[in-house]
Amino acid sequence: MEAMLDRVTVKTQSSQIDWKNYRREWIPVFVIILCALVFDAWSGGAFITPRNLSNLSRQVCVNLTLAVGMTLIILTSGIDLSVGSVLALSGMAAAISQVHWQWAQLGMTGAVLSFVLAVAVGGLSGATAGFAISRLKITPFIVTLGMMVIARGLTLIISGAQAVAPLGESLGKLSSDYLSPEASLGLLSTVGVVGVVVAIRQWFKKAETAQETFKTLFSVVALSLGGIFIFCNYRGIPYMVFISVLCALSGMFILKYTRFGRFIYAIGGNREAAELSGVPVVKTLWLTYFLMGCMAGLAGVMDSARVNGAVPSAGELGELDAIAAVVIGGTSLMGGAGTIGGTVLGVLIMGILNNGMSLVGVSEHYQKVFKGIVIILAVYLDLRSKKK
Repeated sequence: MEAMLDRVTVKTQSSQIDWKNYRREWIPVFVIILCALVFDAWSGGAFITPRNLSNLSRQVCVNLTLAVGMTLIILTSGIDLSVGSVLALSGMAAAISQVHWQWAQLGMTGAVLSFVLAVAVGGLSGATAGFAISRLKITPFIVTLGMMVIARGLTLIISGAQAVAPLGESLGKLSSDYLSPEASLGLLSTVGVVGVVVAIRQWFKKAETAQETFKTLFSVVALSLGGIFIFCNYRGIPYMVFISVLCALSGMFILKYTRFGRFIYAIGGNREAAELSGVPVVKTLWLTYFLMGCMAGLAGVMDSARVNGAVPSAGELGELDAIAAVVIGGTSLMGGAGTIGGTVLGVLIMGILNNGMSLVGVSEHYQKVFKGIVIILAVYLDLRSKKK
């Protein structure tokens, strides 16, 4: 009898723990829905419209790309304060190649070359910072702070402190072109059906719990129906969305299915234990910062394409938005805990706040104050959950 009561007690405790985790995972979803409803009511129904939400999806692409890389960094218990400046340097390099080097006249070939140049510049910046952090063992805060100043200075030098515009038509299509509404409908419907079938199949094979299956089904159905409402009723899916979503999916795959992803979690959880366990800490850290640099370079060329030019002040406080999205999405600043899925939700929350406050006429100065408060609150909640 006592053994039976013990089993019942253990089962009840485990179900309570699952419920707490379940509730914590869904809090960002409820926040997104609440914020959207509030801004829609505040703006007189102008927020929840296909046109505004499509523009919102384009606006969050740059921050999503940065936030995916920042998630990998923070999971290792590190930080990167240079991403905004590296974004500006990479975008300026792409713009100079298009305008001054006349790569725009090469058409699509020139656009691809400028794209690769921007990613290479970002990757070189990240590799340099990663070398100083992993090999020289300098604190990430100091290294990336120095890299932030260096990258911003180089941006001013190579541009002469002037804006460089306009970009070539081929590179501009990265931001201005859309997949047709008909093709978007077919793609989103296919993704929804395949996602549902795979989730149900995983549940029948007992590869996932009922809770995980429900979360997957809800995510797939919500994204598919939401995408159909937004994109198929406006101009289709923007090409920029494909790039940022591909970055997010790549980050999810790395963290969930690769040894490199497990190494990142191990280093963030306990670096000394990871070293003693045979984890290649130096190589993993260097590669993590290199990937962050590449994503900052990618975000730079996306940002330049979005505004059809490059300015030396681009990316200012970009690291603030990226870190805020990561922390709001549930990734611990202590490292070792967090997911890309949570970061995506954090990016959406930040994007909704920026778009909604701009739509209702809130001053940009007040927006910065509000975002700072949100970051402090998110870090406080993270520390509080760690204590519990």
